[in-house]
Amino acid sequence: MLVFDVETLSTESTCVILSAAMVYFDENSTYESILENSLFVKFDAKEQISKYNRTVSKSTLEWWSKQCDFAKNTSLVPTKNDVPAIEGIERFREYLKVDPSPNKIIWARGSLDQMAIDSLCNAVGVNPIVRYNAWRDVRTGIDILATTSENGYCQVNLPGFTIQKVIKHDPVHDCAYDAVMLLYPI
Repeated sequence: MLVFDVETLSTESTCVILSAAMVYFDENSTYESILENSLFVKFDAKEQISKYNRTVSKSTLEWWSKQCDFAKNTSLVPTKNDVPAIEGIERFREYLKVDPSPNKIIWARGSLDQMAIDSLCNAVGVNPIVRYNAWRDVRTGIDILATTSENGYCQVNLPGFTIQKVIKHDPVHDCAYDAVMLLYPI
């Protein structure tokens, strides 16, 4: 199975995607192995605005101003290594091959991640990275699996794991945390 997460500049499907991550996990995965085997893509935000008319919201920019420096530097601050939309999308297509299942399941926290990546695929003129019915909501899965669920989050029963290892709003860490909650819920 896989978990996908985006960091954006709006909460609309047409948002600029700053960065995204995807992680593969199975019943033998640990938090560290998930982090090590993840894919992180930092997108070129300016290209998305100028070439594809992707949107930015003032409230999301204000939200970003309140996040930790690590998260801002990881996703918000432009770098020379930011990739064009089509290249980032193709990296996700290639990474999907890590999951041997012919009927891949992609977990995401809510619907924005799916809507944003599908919309970006549409804007650049390519098919979505996976079929529409491959997506599942992490919060629902955790609420069903965990006895300690609190609004789609739960404690994790994995030796060596602590919540302090998770860097909030880093898409790789967000994905890995969701994966271990699905695998090892209390």
